[in-house]
Amino acid sequence: MSITPRLAGPWAAKLPSRIPSLDGLRAISILLVILGHSVSKLSHPKVYQLLGHFGNLGVKTFFLISGFLITTLLLKEWDKSGGVSLKNFYIRRSLRIFPAFLVYIGVVVLLEQGGLVKLEPGDILHSLTYTMNYHMDRGWILNHLWSLSVEEQFYLLWPAALLLAAPGRSWKLVLAAVALAPLIRAVMWFGFGASPTAVSRHFQAVCDALACGCALAFFYNRLGTLEWYTRLLRAPWFLLIPPALMLSAALGYKAHPWLYYVPGQTLANFGILLLLDRCIRFPTDWLGRLLDWAPLRWVGVISYSLYLWQELFLDYEPEGLGLTLPLNLVMTFAVSAASYYLVEKQFLKLKDRLTEPHKQPVA
Repeated sequence: MSITPRLAGPWAAKLPSRIPSLDGLRAISILLVILGHSVSKLSHPKVYQLLGHFGNLGVKTFFLISGFLITTLLLKEWDKSGGVSLKNFYIRRSLRIFPAFLVYIGVVVLLEQGGLVKLEPGDILHSLTYTMNYHMDRGWILNHLWSLSVEEQFYLLWPAALLLAAPGRSWKLVLAAVALAPLIRAVMWFGFGASPTAVSRHFQAVCDALACGCALAFFYNRLGTLEWYTRLLRAPWFLLIPPALMLSAALGYKAHPWLYYVPGQTLANFGILLLLDRCIRFPTDWLGRLLDWAPLRWVGVISYSLYLWQELFLDYEPEGLGLTLPLNLVMTFAVSAASYYLVEKQFLKLKDRLTEPHKQPVA
């Protein structure tokens, strides 16, 4: 039986304008990144080998949240107007992403001119063109912008693809990305001898994380009608499954790196997808209440600025600022909070004035 009739519109997930748990999930994601980048200061190499992978999990969680939210917003617009305004989408994205990003780049350039940090040739060009995920010889201070490059490439491709294919066909593109990306990673690894960095950062190799979030947006309503599925999500032991899938990738690294970089990434994606759906679908249980805890929500709200600035203060290269625990963490949160309130929040107000406002902050 074709699944198309079951996916007939309205397409958007039936969710409130502010989705509970998402800010808390963003907070967990950025805290995983901070943990992964902080452990080098703990002087425990064996601990680092295990905890260093948490940063990757944090970024993948951001990818899934972004895929889910962006697709949900686009489908809401489609249900309301029968189309998608690319102009409004890119205005919203630009005002959301560029201001804080450009401030960070400007500060890094000033620090480099003052001899306080080191940049590699091409770092600034690849940062400003959002191609850092294809820039292999990069310095630490702008290294993390690879994930923002992946996001921007997603923003460039996905709304236009959904507009051209319409929701009735674009969900097939999403499932194709989920299926093909692991095969692409395998070809890159075994056929072309690609580096671990390339396999874990090139858009074609990691787009399945974003596509998993997009797929959840398409199938959210349908999954909610499956009694066996919702019963599974509610089971007390279910919360053991997502961490097991996510950690299996890191444990696979100890057996052989290809297990981590090829199939392990797929396992992690599905673990994050199940956890994301569980937290969104049942926001009033103990986990939902924890994720909606005010301090955790606040960390989630400033998570974009935290992601930008943590790299500067949590560097583990001798060419950086060289701050150690706990001062590096204090500086990370203090400067990130300033970035959010003085830059991000001001441009978010402008975004809502220029385009139709969306109450739910996007990734």
